[in-house]
This record gives sequence, structure tokens and C-alpha cells, in this order.
Amino acid sequence: MKSFVCVALLCAFATVNAGFSSSYGGGGGGHEEGGYGGGHDISHTVEIHKPVPVPVYQHVSVPIPHAVPVPVPKPVAVPVPQPYPVHVHVPQPVAVPVIKTITVPVEKPVPFKVEKEVHYHVEKPVPVPVEKHIQIPIPKPVPVKVPVYKTIYHHSKH
Repeated sequence: MKSFVCVALLCAFATVNAGFSSSYGGGGGGHEEGGYGGGHDISHTVEIHKPVPVPVYQHVSVPIPHAVPVPVPKPVAVPVPQPYPVHVHVPQPVAVPVIKTITVPVEKPVPFKVEKEVHYHVEKPVPVPVEKHIQIPIPKPVPVKVPVYKTIYHHSKH
């Protein structure tokens, strides 16, 4: 295992060293002088043919299930004529009288006297609007119309 690792490192080092020496003007057999990879000889071309496996896929059809109509026979009811009526017994409920005496105790409430307050009338003062006419004495006649009395009205806005 160690020898394989050593051989792989040696090959990698040789490949890198050869690439650097040829691209930076180092001498190499069969190459023109030039730098940066432009010094390769065009007349010496190596073609490598390698068979590449191309996968060929085969189309395989997958059957898709479909509904197949299957005839299902349905039973057909055929009436059979009968020469006489068939009696079918149907049980009927019969009313049975049930006599049961139930005694329910009834509690009679005992009346008791309730004392009530006696209402009596209380006189309360009620405001009565009074309209007064007061004469204003004028000391000497003036040519201006002056009311003799004033009426005051109170208006409330509701």
C-alpha cells in the first residue's frame, strides 16, 4: 500500500514539473521554445482513441390496469300467482285497563297576617309662576318710547 502511494505521488510530481518546465521556457524534447504553453509543436499530434461505453436504454412497457366491464346478473322478481290469500299474522296491541290509586299529600299553607303601612297625604309646596306688572316711574317726559312695564318670560331649551 505504501509503494502505491509513493508511485502515485512520484507520477503527480513528474507531471506538474513537466508542465511547468515546458510552459515557462524550460527545455523539453520535441517542443519549440516559448512560454505559457504556447510552445507545442503542431506537426507532432497524438490522437488517442478510447472506446466510450454508451448506455442504450431499452423501452419496457408497463401495463396499465383498465376497468373491464364484467356483466353482473341482477335478480328479476317474477310474481307467482296464488289461488288463495295468504294470511300473515300481525300482532295488534290490546288495551289493558290499569287501575292504580296514588295518594299525594297536599300541604295547605297556613295564612298569616301581614302588616302594611298606612298611606297618608302630605302637602308639599308647589312653585306657581306669578306674572307681575311693575310700573316704572318716569321723573320727566322724554321723547323716547320707554315701556311702562316689563314682562319676563323664562324659556328653557329641551
